[in-house]
Amino acid sequence: MSRSLLSFGLVALLAAGCQPTPQPVEPSEAAVVDIPTQARLGLLDAEGIRGAVAFLADDAQQGRPPGTDADARVRAWVIERMQAAGLETSEQSFSVGAGAALREGASSGLAPAKKLDQGIAHAIVPFGHDTSGLEGGAVTGKLVFVGYGIAGEGEDAGDFAKVDVKGAIVVALAGAADPHASRLETRAQSKLIAARDRGAVGFVLWEPNSDRGPAGRGPFGELEIPAVFVGKTGSEALAKALRIPADGAGGEKRGANSRKAYSLSTPIEAVTLDTANVVGVLPGSAPEAQRRQIYVGAHLDHLGMGTASSLAPGEHAVHNGADDNASGVAVILAMAEALAQLPADARPHDLVFVAFGAEELGLLGSQHMVEAMAPEQRERIVAMLNFDMVGRLRDNLLISGVGTAPQWEALLADAQAAVQADGASTLTLETQASGWGPSDHASFYGEGVPVLHFFTGAHEDYHKPSDDLDKLDFAGAAAIGDLAGRVAVGLMAHENLDYVKTERPKQGGSAFRVSLGTMPDYGRDVDGMALGGVRDGGPAANAGLQKGDVITRIGEREIHNIDDYMAAFGELEPGVEVEVGFTRDGAEQTTRMTPAAPRR
Repeated sequence: MSRSLLSFGLVALLAAGCQPTPQPVEPSEAAVVDIPTQARLGLLDAEGIRGAVAFLADDAQQGRPPGTDADARVRAWVIERMQAAGLETSEQSFSVGAGAALREGASSGLAPAKKLDQGIAHAIVPFGHDTSGLEGGAVTGKLVFVGYGIAGEGEDAGDFAKVDVKGAIVVALAGAADPHASRLETRAQSKLIAARDRGAVGFVLWEPNSDRGPAGRGPFGELEIPAVFVGKTGSEALAKALRIPADGAGGEKRGANSRKAYSLSTPIEAVTLDTANVVGVLPGSAPEAQRRQIYVGAHLDHLGMGTASSLAPGEHAVHNGADDNASGVAVILAMAEALAQLPADARPHDLVFVAFGAEELGLLGSQHMVEAMAPEQRERIVAMLNFDMVGRLRDNLLISGVGTAPQWEALLADAQAAVQADGASTLTLETQASGWGPSDHASFYGEGVPVLHFFTGAHEDYHKPSDDLDKLDFAGAAAIGDLAGRVAVGLMAHENLDYVKTERPKQGGSAFRVSLGTMPDYGRDVDGMALGGVRDGGPAANAGLQKGDVITRIGEREIHNIDDYMAAFGELEPGVEVEVGFTRDGAEQTTRMTPAAPRR
């Protein structure tokens, strides 16, 4: 499951500004398809689910990171399983960002300008700037220490107060002195932008106690000045250059600088990797013109050896993701096998099974899928069932999305009755109305599709290397598949469900002083910040902004990417109008927007 709604840890921060106003609709008489055969679904095999998880969550799969050999291997295995069940398979390819890498044959450097052989050990980070096009291939300036680099309000505030960084290579400690500091303040990119805005020519992120720098997955962030990471290995040399203690003195030596100028070179290029959604279709028996589609999905990827979303910072180890989300993939494969055994006249509609790619990077696979659909294809979808972390059943099965269509309660009740009649395990359900959430069903729900999300709850091994096979309850996972399979059978009797808009659950206190009511679209590669949606009645909607627009400027700040967009949030004031530049269908436009106070 994606950590909040931005796998880089950003969406939880933005969610407070993009909660849609609920707009319930009156239930209508949904068209019903006559199914003459009483469908009886075979019970799912717990041992089969265990075997699937054992393969997907084995160390050999290296945590299933997108765009790797392991990713290709597990996709091929899923295709084989789908084909064995009688599904028609395909892959929907797309690309994901994977940070930056040195250009072929090039090397980076952080060293005294006249003694390049005395370099400080460092690593490339997934943001910054390619210096290969600069004169001399580097920037030059004194190293200037700014403590943690937390920017306050105004040009001369926070850790930059009374420290002149113009023309300097800024050095900032990772994290913050305050353990409760917001993610917006402590992000390395935010610190770099604060330094760049004050005239710095380069940036060094310093972590004296660890050699584990910012994770390299996710799109490269072009931030106009070069940046590197110095960890424990290079800490002594960096501290000597700055003439301060090797632990950074807790930020107390702000303003310390090197006597000599240093050269910083980062001849890098953005890296993109290819991955795919794996699709298996069990065709329905109704005439094609009458046939609708029921989507059943689970994400296939996980965190590899650890990314910024890992909750075991500093631990370089395989994150197997047995529960998140090998369990979900194993359940939908078992469901496909069982539903394929139903008589054809009990399956008038298509069942579309999808193992989504790159969910952990921000729901990229499911967003790519729904955005690639023609409107008439989306209109064919009756509903979407999503399975994310279904391997640790305890007291209750959590099902969200029950409020996205008025028919869901009856469908779940009928499924429970069918489970009991067939002698399967009866589950205690805990339901939530909202169709939003940090998993792939949200991509479909945002396009007007009723959804259900099956989830057995968070646990202490979430996003850690300890999320392993031996922690899972396979009988419980099979029981969830039994229930969901009967929901799918029940959906066969409907040509449509009545879509209802639900309110996005609160994600806790906002890290921002303002709310714009926007939902960024992280899947689009644009110069600016693409909008995946705007909240009805929110500041952005009131200013005339729409889904699909690309924000290119807020006030005086140019917006080229998510990092610029977040920096703008730190500068806005509730109730103070600001001009916004944006493009719509390629045409440049401007509007006036009044930010609101964030929802609490």
